[in-house]
Amino acid sequence: MPASHHSVELGTILTELGSRVRLFPGGPVDLTRPVRGAAVWVPGDPVPGDATVIVVCTGLRAGVEEVFPVLEANGSRVVLLCGAPVGAEDLDAARVADNVVGVVSVGAGEVVASVARSSQSVEEAVSRRLGALQRSLSLALADPAPIPALLLRLKKVCNATTALIDRHGDIVHATGPVPLSLLFDEIASTKADTQTLNVDGWRGLAARIADPSSPDEHTGWLVVTSRRPDFPDVYATSAVHVAASLIEANQRMSLLVQKQERAVRAAVLEQALALRRERHDAELAARVAGLGITFDTEVRVAVAAFARSPRSDQRRQASDSLVDALSQTLSVAGHPSLITARENGVTFLVQCGVAALQRLLGAHEGELPPLQTGIGRPVTAVGGIVDSYNDAQLAVRSLRRVAQERRLMAYEDFDFATRLFADVGLERMVAWAEDFLKPLADRENLLAGLRAYFENDQNINVAAEALSIHHNSLRYRLTKVEELLTINLKQPAAISSVFLALTAIDLTRQPVSLKPRASRSRDELPVGEVDAARGVTGFGNDGRGDIGVAFGPDR
Repeated sequence: MPASHHSVELGTILTELGSRVRLFPGGPVDLTRPVRGAAVWVPGDPVPGDATVIVVCTGLRAGVEEVFPVLEANGSRVVLLCGAPVGAEDLDAARVADNVVGVVSVGAGEVVASVARSSQSVEEAVSRRLGALQRSLSLALADPAPIPALLLRLKKVCNATTALIDRHGDIVHATGPVPLSLLFDEIASTKADTQTLNVDGWRGLAARIADPSSPDEHTGWLVVTSRRPDFPDVYATSAVHVAASLIEANQRMSLLVQKQERAVRAAVLEQALALRRERHDAELAARVAGLGITFDTEVRVAVAAFARSPRSDQRRQASDSLVDALSQTLSVAGHPSLITARENGVTFLVQCGVAALQRLLGAHEGELPPLQTGIGRPVTAVGGIVDSYNDAQLAVRSLRRVAQERRLMAYEDFDFATRLFADVGLERMVAWAEDFLKPLADRENLLAGLRAYFENDQNINVAAEALSIHHNSLRYRLTKVEELLTINLKQPAAISSVFLALTAIDLTRQPVSLKPRASRSRDELPVGEVDAARGVTGFGNDGRGDIGVAFGPDR
């Protein structure tokens, strides 16, 4: 080790070496003499010229006489013998002269390191100590329970009780008794990042723990307390700050791991939902099982859609927040799940029964936005995820179409028609419906009359009133429908066919030509259609007179 600009007294070096050094009797020992470093010397090397550098002699094989060149050189030196042969104590005192000679029981490298540590400046020593403190506390992060392990290490370092308190004042972890009610009142009274505590004989330090998901918020405080009058000292204060930063780092890593895990789970679920033709994917089934979902007990796909759709610029953020809330709810309840954000809500595969899921959503209703939730059929294999997902979508559409006040519908709640759509496949049913109703595709008034007829329990008068037309006009429309579809609406088969076709179309609102038309003003009514509000004979000034005849829309 070369000479340093910073010197240290010989007594400090000897204190660092402790019992590992033994000085020769009879030689001068000036504990205040300055030392600026150490140099390793082996027989045959030139003797260091700087008398303030400790000469560390090693490799003495022939005997102690090999160090004579060092002892006889000009000037007074500190000479330490490493691995000296037996009989070194009999070294001629005359040869020692003004030198300080000692035998050490460790290797030359350890001696040089000890001199280096002792020769450090105050700033270097502080830096080294803080670095060692950080390394010591950082080792706790490798523990399976990193936060409790970190608090235990901090307790040993500070010789004080340590505790992690959440933002509501509840203890998350503690290494001993803490006067929580006394301390929390003082902690919560300020927004300072660090505050000194002195309450009823308890002295300590509280460090605010930042929330990794929201920089302006906090998750709680790290509190270290003791009844010692001199607590906390500078070293304990530094330890608390280091520990607080490690807790924040652990929270950030946990948040990142959580996001990555959710991304993986969402990707697996998206892959399962994409299965169409080939549903026996063994690799995908293994990935689902590896994420905690097994098909030994009940598994369902659920779609949770916002009852009130967020604004377009807030939709993504709302879906992500819903993913976080549902993931936390299902995890705490012990239900393994895969969850992914969709256009107007979330879709999740969960190992849970309908009743249990309904109770869980009901219990946390105040923590979640208003939702309409559809639950699909039980899934017994990875290939059935798609069918359960389609069921859940169909349930949400049914809730919005006919039962908007309801919040949840499961596959078992489907009526006969909806169960038929689910088992046959909504896409296939829509294709059949489009083909069946194709003659009406460009006749919106006929479709509107047909819908009103079924929506009002086939009561022509009530349906006509809902359409704001005369009942004779509605009768004409229905007659025209029968002609175009070649059916008879008095026959049960025709009634069920038309009802199922309209239901399929309305569940998907496609194609555009088959969408329900909006209500029209009186001025938009086709000639010959009766405005019920104007009476039976109120046909306007079309020149036909009040003859009480309802003309068809073609005339």
